[in-house]
Amino acid sequence: MRTPFRRLLLCSCALAAVAGPALAQEASHVEEVIVTAEKREARLQDVPVSVTVVGQAQLDALNVASGTEIARQTPNLRVSNLGNEDQPKFSMRGIATPDFNLNTTSPTGVFYDEVYVASQFLGGPQIFDLERVEVLRGPQGTLFGKNTTGGAINFITSKPTFEVGGDVTVQVGNNEYWKATGAVNAPLIADRLAARLAFNASQSNGWVTNYNPAGEDLSSIDNYALRLSLLYTPTDDFEAILKIDHSRAHPTNIGTINVGLLPGGTNAFGVNPRVHPVTGQAFDNHEGWYDRTDGEIIVEGDGATLTMRKDAGPYRFTSITNYTEGFFLNRVDGDGSIAPLLAIDFYADTSEWSQDLRVATDFEGPFNFIAGLYFSHDEVGIRTDWWFFGGALERFQRYDQERSSWAVYVDGSYDFSEQLSLYGGIRWTHDEGEIANFRVTGAGAPPIPPQPTKSFEDSAPTGRIGLRAKFTDDVMAYVQYARGYRSSAINGGALFNPADINISDPEYLDSYEVGLKTQLFDRRLTLNSSAFFYKYIDQQFINTVTVGQSNVVNAGEARLYGLEVEAVAQLTPELTLRAGGALLSAEYTELSLAGICTPRLIAIGDCPASQAGAFVSSNLAGNRLIEAPERSFNAALDYRRPLADDQAVTFHADFNWVDEQYFTPRNDPLSLLPAFSEWNAEIGYERGPLRVALWGKNLSDNDTPGGIVGPDFDTFLQIFRTPVYPRRYGVELSYRF
Repeated sequence: MRTPFRRLLLCSCALAAVAGPALAQEASHVEEVIVTAEKREARLQDVPVSVTVVGQAQLDALNVASGTEIARQTPNLRVSNLGNEDQPKFSMRGIATPDFNLNTTSPTGVFYDEVYVASQFLGGPQIFDLERVEVLRGPQGTLFGKNTTGGAINFITSKPTFEVGGDVTVQVGNNEYWKATGAVNAPLIADRLAARLAFNASQSNGWVTNYNPAGEDLSSIDNYALRLSLLYTPTDDFEAILKIDHSRAHPTNIGTINVGLLPGGTNAFGVNPRVHPVTGQAFDNHEGWYDRTDGEIIVEGDGATLTMRKDAGPYRFTSITNYTEGFFLNRVDGDGSIAPLLAIDFYADTSEWSQDLRVATDFEGPFNFIAGLYFSHDEVGIRTDWWFFGGALERFQRYDQERSSWAVYVDGSYDFSEQLSLYGGIRWTHDEGEIANFRVTGAGAPPIPPQPTKSFEDSAPTGRIGLRAKFTDDVMAYVQYARGYRSSAINGGALFNPADINISDPEYLDSYEVGLKTQLFDRRLTLNSSAFFYKYIDQQFINTVTVGQSNVVNAGEARLYGLEVEAVAQLTPELTLRAGGALLSAEYTELSLAGICTPRLIAIGDCPASQAGAFVSSNLAGNRLIEAPERSFNAALDYRRPLADDQAVTFHADFNWVDEQYFTPRNDPLSLLPAFSEWNAEIGYERGPLRVALWGKNLSDNDTPGGIVGPDFDTFLQIFRTPVYPRRYGVELSYRF
């Protein structure tokens, strides 16, 4: 625990020291936060889990429009984008996947009202009318299940109440941006049936200028979503909530910022993607000339969730049933230039359904538990069309994938005293999956005829055990061991060789964590911290051997450890300060990757020149994990000054800084994303139910790419990078009734 960790600890102590004198003055308490991180309501400060909670007021102040923006104020949560912001790819504490195929799953589980969503592109437009977001760091394999090796993100939507009311918010901004959100709540039968209808819609011109006169500007915004929620309470001990959602998105595709690697910045087609082909003028990161004129994204999603709760004495029975279906299309200009070097169309038709049944106890004695049964099934039909070198080589890939998962789980706690508790749980999961009807057609190379079905079958225990000590009502510490698991993965990227249709082994993570949650100065300062050590076994990821040839592989072992600190200070009744910081060390202790010994691999030292052109295995032990920045920091300030006659002025500002990170396990310098920072702010005026505000996002105009694919140097001689949204600003008008 040398300098980086010591610096973060000193910073947290300094924050307490600086806040102390201010908090000694008259100030209100930090608002109490209730979470459901353990599938039952509890104070955040009493839950032995490293959790960041973003409540409704904070979501409004942050002006959150997508899952991507949640990471701005969450230590050790990172997001990369290979499409638009509605398709976030999460990395938590360095646990990530480089696989962007549509049949893959993330090691960070994403949930909406406790429902796991396997196809993450379905959830993007649904991030509106939220009560809160809970980000749970570390393996959540007991209560949330498989595919939560890194953690879980639970988006909790607002539910109906028996009051008449609602709200509507309209934003307009630069680049012809507009957004409208709102909700109407009403009782239909007094104290029995209530309804809530919420909506979200937004649109803008493309944020990446396309100088091709035949094409459109790229990275536009165009989506809408509706959610109808019904609350039924026929008796005091029974509650049912039905939520029906419908969403559509149809923006232009993301405007890639590819870079050629030959002298003069040219790619394998002799074109420099970052130079105007007519004027020779250099492009910035929000400009380009794209030869595709049909670049678009289409996302369609529909679903329903029924949650029922029944209280019977000290028992609460819960049933959560969900069905979701959707369609996805992404037309990609893979070379990002005037050259017809690479074009890809990604299609997916998906359906998912799940059932969770559980019982939770509320005994007066020292022992309580949650026990349940879980089932889920998802089906996806994949179609991917590839055009290489202006159509000289075409590959049209088709296949179907099905996965099923069954689980039984129990999690409980025993209080030895009011101060000391033992908690733990175990979950047994059985998974089955298969890929069928796989075939590839096209010109320029032999087809892959229909292949026999390939399948996997896994079973694994996950769980946790720990001790929680409550020294006082305001000081709690915990120490725990937990294990996470992600089921086998099937490679859906084979284009030329049927042998590439392979299946990886499951991955596992052993976590050791200590945490301290405190509230100081009469609960005017909340200061929480956690330190962890991970042993990551058999991490799954796609290894690209050469263009069109890849395998899903297991990475041996990795070692990760880190520290997180979060603070909320109510400096005065009007002024709230939030801050968070994270340190992370993440490196492979055992990793061997096979591939062709290319000039690029020779240049970065992965194979000797004497083996040029040969198939070699590179020892990459000691390399850093992908998407695992060593340091990050975030802060937010909220000020609300009441005026006379039910008026007030408000101010919000937030900042986040993220250290450099690699996007390939080979740690190629060209896959290194530099450190970046971002500022956002809003100033508002309130008068009764009416509010008007000026807002700005990315005020520092950060243009560091949001993601990197490759480098695939020896075929296309370029690197694929994706842009972030540039500086945006506008005005907001909202009304509550």
